[in-house]
Amino acid sequence: MRRKVSSRIAGAERSVHKYNSVFGVSLMERMTKRYLAILGWVLICAPLLAGLDSPTSKGLKLEPPPKEVQLREGGFEVGPRTKIFVQLGHQAEDRIAAETLAEEVESQSGLKLDIFGMKAEGKAEDGAIVLARLEDERVRHFLARNGLKADSAVGSAGYLLFSDKDHLIVAANSGEGLFYGVQTLRQLLRPTDRGVMCPAVGIRDWPSLQKVAPQSLSQLESSNLLSSPQ
Repeated sequence: MRRKVSSRIAGAERSVHKYNSVFGVSLMERMTKRYLAILGWVLICAPLLAGLDSPTSKGLKLEPPPKEVQLREGGFEVGPRTKIFVQLGHQAEDRIAAETLAEEVESQSGLKLDIFGMKAEGKAEDGAIVLARLEDERVRHFLARNGLKADSAVGSAGYLLFSDKDHLIVAANSGEGLFYGVQTLRQLLRPTDRGVMCPAVGIRDWPSLQKVAPQSLSQLESSNLLSSPQ
């Protein structure tokens, strides 16, 4: 009787050992492979997911990076018939930005774009590049309808940039802001067979100026911000 029980126990132990050696190892192998597969997927997709809202996604690498960037489908084609318009009354100041843009287009494509003055109440033809001031109510409303609000954050040195198939607009409150906007536009341009292309985007940007106020009178004195009369 004892021999039969011992043989049964031994048989059971061999069965358990066989189960562990076959199914247990197989299960561990499957779990390890699944873990490695998930880990690999995370490592591959994480940079892509992190870059969905980045200004540098889809090949856009802008320096300095704008505060807000909206990427759209399509783009604006700059060709032989494209003209640059600046608003009358600001020509002397804004023409610097216009000429800088024209030089960039010529260097990339060989195209020489003409620069024209436009009355505030005038309407630029479709397919033109418009360098405008945000004091123009129609410009502000058009940009607002396309998700670009000319609020106080833009300030005097900020700018708005919008482009789609039919429009390419850089707008600002000053010639300085307009010039900054053109510098961003220059980085967006890419050469094509017929000229250059600007991707369809909406950009709001303004300088990052941090002002630190002294916390106490002693800090003012130590910073030489206050001086006593001699």
